[in-house]
Amino acid sequence: MKYFLLLWVCSEINGSCMAPPIQKSQLFNSHYECVNSGYLDSMRMVQAMGEKIVEEKKLFVAFNCKPNSSI
Repeated sequence: MKYFLLLWVCSEINGSCMAPPIQKSQLFNSHYECVNSGYLDSMRMVQAMGEKIVEEKKLFVAFNCKPNSSI
């Protein structure tokens, strides 16, 4: 089964996440590969946003891996 990765940028201040989520175009061969990419992509996104904006808006990245059959 293949998996796809969904990522959301969320704010603790207002308790919401952006919609729609970012859907990566790459399909993963396993849940493990998808989750591993989710953590790495989340870290890159936080670093790209920068410390100042992440602190000011209390941002974080959430992600989920879904089986391809659920599209």
